[in-house]
Amino acid sequence: MPGADFEQSVFINCPFDDQYAPLLEAAVFCIVYFGFSPRLANERLEAGENRLEKIFGMIRESKFSIHDLSRCKAARNGEYFRMNMPFEFGIDLGFRRCGMAPFHEKKFLVFEEEPYDLKQSLSDIAGQDCEFHRCNFEVIIEKVRNFFRVESNIKAPGPSRLVSDYATFQGWMTEKKISEGHSERDAMNLPTRERVDEMRNWIDSGKPATYSPA
Repeated sequence: MPGADFEQSVFINCPFDDQYAPLLEAAVFCIVYFGFSPRLANERLEAGENRLEKIFGMIRESKFSIHDLSRCKAARNGEYFRMNMPFEFGIDLGFRRCGMAPFHEKKFLVFEEEPYDLKQSLSDIAGQDCEFHRCNFEVIIEKVRNFFRVESNIKAPGPSRLVSDYATFQGWMTEKKISEGHSERDAMNLPTRERVDEMRNWIDSGKPATYSPA
């Protein structure tokens, strides 16, 4: 059975590469901004942990999930289609359909890159409403915001305010990390857990426009 954090946990199933990183960070920012806890396969770096068991546990412990299935076609000749994302989506869907409480309460936000992409590559998803993002982080922010506003009935500012606050946070965090001895490049390539911690620190500090050392 899931733990006490089930209602506040959000499993994120997406690519983990440099091209996708701006979209992932925008989604994580919204999740933290709204008071939820993002769960990602790369949140822990312990090499001895079985990856599938870790993912299985995160899915089991999360009421909400964001599944990005946008990598449904190869970008160049010889590139393999990555099966991890649809595989993890299938595991999560199995939990939701298992008939056991509280898994029937699970809520999904499913992304594709362009409208109707998934109908061509994953026809069994035809009855599932999907959202497209066109690899634009501002679209990600808008649609993640709308998902939580509707599915969890939270109070949420408009998408434009969230985009502005996200830019403010990035500047604040970069200043903070440079003051701690990081280079600007290092500040933009922190481990996931550290970035989430800084998002929470920024919010707890009152969402300041600039960083001021104590």
